[in-house]
Amino acid sequence: METLFRSFRTQLEHTSTEVVRFLHDQIAWDSRLVAILGARGVGKTTLLLQHIKLYDREDESLYVTADDFYFTKYRLFDMAYQFYNLGGKKLYIDEIHKYKDWSREVKNIYDQIPGLQVIYTGSSILDLEKGGADLSRRKVEYRLPGLSFREYLNISQGWQLPSYSLEEILAGRLSSLIRKLVHSNYLMIIYRQVIIHFFKIRNISCVCVA
Repeated sequence: METLFRSFRTQLEHTSTEVVRFLHDQIAWDSRLVAILGARGVGKTTLLLQHIKLYDREDESLYVTADDFYFTKYRLFDMAYQFYNLGGKKLYIDEIHKYKDWSREVKNIYDQIPGLQVIYTGSSILDLEKGGADLSRRKVEYRLPGLSFREYLNISQGWQLPSYSLEEILAGRLSSLIRKLVHSNYLMIIYRQVIIHFFKIRNISCVCVA
């Protein structure tokens, strides 16, 4: 297991906590079984490592990827049990769908190691839904979408724009900053820059932004 701990510490060391996605504060991190789903590249791995770095004790936590070579020889359940016996309390499993029969082993971990919290991510929704064991009554599930334009503005401009529901928008309950931005051309200028950059990096020669 030392290779898993070594890999975990290395990744944690190189994880920045400067920008944390909005979903982080909506997750019930103290739940015994947490599932975070989303497409590849939306930031699930970073979200896990950021949470560990900001809020967990490193000696009580372990982050692993389900496609690690370690699991070609050892079962996920056996690793979890050994980690728990070493004083582990929180096990983070990334890309869990890449592990064969993952749902049965996670169910066994949940049922047989009640003192261990498990937080896992997955990007293949189809494979996750085909899991053999029913975890619906055990897990709390969240979905992390791609970066929104609001989040992009907060990161690129250093703003702190809050999110609003459709009802709040229709009722006009917006901050003074957003009102000013909506009635100016500044947001459209930034939006055009984003779209043009998107096409440039994909080597598309012609783009029209209305």
